[in-house]
Amino acid sequence: MINIKGKSLLAVFIAGMVVTSLAGCGNTKKAQEKVKGLDKLGAIHVISREEDSGTRNTFAELAGLKENNSRNQDNTLEGAEIAEDAYSVLNKVGGDPSAIGYGSAGVMVSDSQVKVLFVEGTAAGKKDARYPLSRSFYLVWNGKLNSVEEEFLRYIRSAGQEIVGQSYVTVSKQNSFLSLKPKGKITITGSTSVGPLLECLAEEYMKQNPRASIKVTQTDSGNGINQTIQGKCDMGMSSRELRDPEIELLNYEVIARDEIAVIVNADNPLNDITMDQLEAIYTGKTTEWKAIYR
Repeated sequence: MINIKGKSLLAVFIAGMVVTSLAGCGNTKKAQEKVKGLDKLGAIHVISREEDSGTRNTFAELAGLKENNSRNQDNTLEGAEIAEDAYSVLNKVGGDPSAIGYGSAGVMVSDSQVKVLFVEGTAAGKKDARYPLSRSFYLVWNGKLNSVEEEFLRYIRSAGQEIVGQSYVTVSKQNSFLSLKPKGKITITGSTSVGPLLECLAEEYMKQNPRASIKVTQTDSGNGINQTIQGKCDMGMSSRELRDPEIELLNYEVIARDEIAVIVNADNPLNDITMDQLEAIYTGKTTEWKAIYR
């Protein structure tokens, strides 16, 4: 046996292994730290959106819920409660300490009845490029634009980006805008996530062009796209990526970038969550709040 200052090499080796083992246990404990108070919330009440929702489609794709890379199906928990729009998600989560939901950051971050969680250490609504749940807002149309539609789109690309930048991420440089005041009506249907932004843009544009009349109806992304294809509305709003047949049939433009915020009740002690934890919650692998670690 080789001795090092009176100690055997075997003893030094064993001592080193014990220290390494203890350090490893300490790191594991730190990584798996429980959040105080979560155990009192019981079962997780999962709030999702309807199947045609662009927000659900994008969330499912980014959070790993898609079924064999399908663009039409996802593995959202069968027992999840379905909310028809972003405001219904807010109300359901705000009224239930055990609930979790998601929606457009432009709508969610200003509501005091809910808490917006950090996702992978980054916050929604801060326009951080590292935030993992982000998507584009689309405006779609079929065929050639008339004069008022073309000018409204020009307004969105230019002066309208100031309004976009108040709650969302801009996609073009804000420029000056002068209306030629064409007369006409525009009907716009689709995403409840894009809807509030389009209502603001339409209102401001009509102040500069009183001869224009723009009606925005909020349904969901799929409905807006389908109605535009069928000619039942002039333009559609989508908060999900367009699919191959839709791209062939429609013209489209990205008008803003948005983030999907993950929200819990304001009394929930959780402050941050990982993408893996979101996937586990929304597929039903994790069903109790006490199973969530920091």
